[in-house]
Amino acid sequence: MTISSETVDAPVDVGEGDERLAKGSITLSGVLFVSIATMAPGAGLAYAIMTGSLFSGGALPLSVVGATVGCVLVAVGIAQMAKHISTAGGLGSFVGRAFHPALGFVVAFCAPMFYLAALPYLMLVFGNLIAAALFPGGGTAYKTTWIVAGLACLLFSGALNYFGAAFSTKAGVILGSLEILVLLVMSVHMIVLSGSENSLSVFTTEHANAEGFGGLSGVIAGSVYGFLAFIGFEAGAPLAAETRNPKRNVPRAIVWSAVIVGLFYIIGSYAATTYFGADKLFDFMTFNEGDGWIGMAKKLWGAGWIVLLLALLNSSIACANGASMGGTRHIWAMAHAGTIPKIFAKTHRKWKSPVAAIYFMFGVGGVAALIGGLLWGPIPSLGLYGTIIAVIALPVHMLAALSCPVYYWRYRRSEFKVLVHLIIPVLGVLFLVPGFFVGAGIPAFSFVAPLSWPINLAAPISLAVYAFAFAIMVYLIVKKPEALKALSDHGHTGEDAIAGADLVHAHPHLHVPSVERGTALEAG
Repeated sequence: MTISSETVDAPVDVGEGDERLAKGSITLSGVLFVSIATMAPGAGLAYAIMTGSLFSGGALPLSVVGATVGCVLVAVGIAQMAKHISTAGGLGSFVGRAFHPALGFVVAFCAPMFYLAALPYLMLVFGNLIAAALFPGGGTAYKTTWIVAGLACLLFSGALNYFGAAFSTKAGVILGSLEILVLLVMSVHMIVLSGSENSLSVFTTEHANAEGFGGLSGVIAGSVYGFLAFIGFEAGAPLAAETRNPKRNVPRAIVWSAVIVGLFYIIGSYAATTYFGADKLFDFMTFNEGDGWIGMAKKLWGAGWIVLLLALLNSSIACANGASMGGTRHIWAMAHAGTIPKIFAKTHRKWKSPVAAIYFMFGVGGVAALIGGLLWGPIPSLGLYGTIIAVIALPVHMLAALSCPVYYWRYRRSEFKVLVHLIIPVLGVLFLVPGFFVGAGIPAFSFVAPLSWPINLAAPISLAVYAFAFAIMVYLIVKKPEALKALSDHGHTGEDAIAGADLVHAHPHLHVPSVERGTALEAG
């Protein structure tokens, strides 16, 4: 048997004409910082991570270590898929190749939905930070300010996306570096000032003293909120079509973004715990009216707390930029394959950015932020959209991680390693399960609390998104099965067929689906 070199070296599908993306315009640093920025490490540390203190108390750093381990395990599984599948379809193509193209479409459809939910969330974070700083008493001035400031955040992030992948990823490197730098400087300052309060005991259950959540149960509950702060590490996957040497750089970006942000969260949570006091950390979320890090910055730096405020504002813009890059590429891939209207595959003639998808995401995101903010206020709406992100995203991550053992067993059995391709991704999925139940408000564990209004709308809204995705999937199976296959085959270079054919030659009794498709294999 001989193998055509054209098959092995087949190019990544970036589209043609009005649907063409900017191939090779993103470097390793660019795709790395898109993944980092999409996690919003500044805001993630200041809010999502610290929410875990309500359950873990002074053992919060141990909870963050657990969340980091779980996230890195999932990242390794997803990165193993990105080594062989380079596509704007991202996680959807991974699941489609491993399981079935129909299930891959559901994942491809739901992935941009949690990125979409991130835009009103970030608009409200940005708007509320500025409005609360200028008008802490509320009122009409506060409302006007959060609306104007929030819309400005979306407009600026949208402009970064509009001018193409190279421009927006370079902006992501700068913005992501700044927010991490400011929070690290503040963390080191707090650690130094903590003096004798510094202790490795916060990495044990000794200070897990939150009422009703003592010991290991509190640590596990706290780690759930830690993991929610990691959502976005996979944002580099749908940028593969525009990344230089994607099969090398995208997997590295996925794993290293999780590792870097995980270490950042561990240092930051340790600093906050020792400075605030390990035995009273369960009260952190009531300190300074919920803006605990701002309160500590005022104590540390006086008027210099404005620097932290700017870093958190910067975090919101960087995250909106990264989330929209990931979401719009998923939308482009679905449209390019023909599973959704072709208009969404349209790209800018000069910048090669998916402009139709950009208009859609930022338009819907802005409207959603205004509706939620005006109906319930910015803070309750933050809880709603943040929970929607988690409830939609976690099943997507679970399926993407599980696609690793299935894919390697079906198509690359000679490469299959039990630890890397089975144990690691499955363990990662087990870390995600509690987070899903917490976000959905399903009382499967003792630490799952009932969700308040309007946050309890997150589960039915997310269920409706998945139901809609499955309904479209059924339509496509009946009317356009070739479109489902096209989406699943994005980024497929024929290597799976080669591996599958080799498997069949070695084991003639096996049925390997990839061989059924047309390939550049020649009998020799």
